[in-house]
Amino acid sequence: MPSEELVAGGGYRHGQKQQQQQQLEIRQVWADNVEREFRLIRAAIERFPYVSMDTEFPGVIHRPTTHPAAMTPAHRYALLKSNVDALHLIQVGLAFAASPSSPPALAFQVNLREFDPRVHRHAPESVRLLAASGIDLAAHRARGVSARAFAALLMSSGLVCNPEVAWVTFHSAYDFAYLVKLLMGRKLPRSLPEFLKYVRVYFGPEVYDVKHMMRFCGGGQLFGGLERVAAALGVRRAAGRCHQAASDSVLTWDTFREMRRLYFAREGSLELCAGVLFGLELDDPKLLVS
Repeated sequence: MPSEELVAGGGYRHGQKQQQQQQLEIRQVWADNVEREFRLIRAAIERFPYVSMDTEFPGVIHRPTTHPAAMTPAHRYALLKSNVDALHLIQVGLAFAASPSSPPALAFQVNLREFDPRVHRHAPESVRLLAASGIDLAAHRARGVSARAFAALLMSSGLVCNPEVAWVTFHSAYDFAYLVKLLMGRKLPRSLPEFLKYVRVYFGPEVYDVKHMMRFCGGGQLFGGLERVAAALGVRRAAGRCHQAASDSVLTWDTFREMRRLYFAREGSLELCAGVLFGLELDDPKLLVS
């Protein structure tokens, strides 16, 4: 159960009346408060085991030589690996909910320190977009959490390697790739099946990619990016700004639960989407069996 500190801090919503009175707070996580914030996360997981996740990173520097639609999942993974291995994670957003139909009760934005655009490779247009969206990279370098410290806290938090936690994402191959790289402490596995095994080990069987779920929603009625899909479903951004990880994780969660209500009401229908990352679908799921 969340501690009194968490309730007093304004980050925990419960009950319809309180939700109407109090906007969800995004808790900013820096090096000077990361231990305290992870204590709150550890306290909250049992009560809020549904986690929506998003990341921000400095774009891509390796691009496909063929049209993405013509690429196989293995080719997409090879391209993803070349980018993730070469680049640094900037932000991780986590939103927590009590059930698949509940609004998010907590949201954390972990600000990482490693990326420096003066010395590290990046896509300039992506970094300009992040800066225009309010991400202060100088503050990240000065006050951010180290990737090593974040990985250690994540491993001991109860968030990963816990089959009781369900994860919700949007077009999340890169998001999971950055977290797998961080948790492994080394470059990504060489093959797609091996990578997906690590995703299963760290994040469990209940991983839902909203971009993949869209394929089962009324024959193409939903398409495009997160903002477009949310707008089509009548979902508004509840907190923060676009292109910041925690705000996007909250919007992802609210989009997921509205999509679930409209298109996956039948018992067991959502299970068809579990464990599949958009763009990295295996033709033979047996390849994931050890």
